[in-house]
Amino acid sequence: MYSKSLIVIMVTLGLAGCQQGQAGSADTAERMPPKPLIEPIDPASNPAAAVKARKQQMAQQVDLKAMHADVMALIGEARADNVAQCRVVGFGSKPCGGPARYIAVSVKDGNEGEIMAKIGQYNAAAKAENERLGLMSDCAVVPKPTVTLKDGVCTLQDSGDSAAF
Repeated sequence: MYSKSLIVIMVTLGLAGCQQGQAGSADTAERMPPKPLIEPIDPASNPAAAVKARKQQMAQQVDLKAMHADVMALIGEARADNVAQCRVVGFGSKPCGGPARYIAVSVKDGNEGEIMAKIGQYNAAAKAENERLGLMSDCAVVPKPTVTLKDGVCTLQDSGDSAAF
């Protein structure tokens, strides 16, 4: 029992250290990843309070759809003059790790830093949400596609290698 409590405290402190500095950022309207679920009450000693606490934590959901829409609006049509202005970026997070999928991004307008920052925030929120909900996946590796330029738009093309590792 003592070791379980010690582990919970260590994990909580470790997670708090990872998120330090985010709450006081200049942009308070910025969406932040949710906190992982941690049982604040021992279900064996007080099951009713543990269920209530779990329901309360489950209600604190991050709006991944809104974050997704923000990223896609920032990317737009991904127009480019040549394929060198196109990037393939991992998007989302599989519960086992790695990107859920890939998207094509254009850096023609010079906003690569802003786009990558938004994608990074979305990926972190998706990973935290997976952990918070205890989701699982098939752990298959999503192969990274190549990018081509079709009618001035960066487009993903399957690499043809569909093997999962």
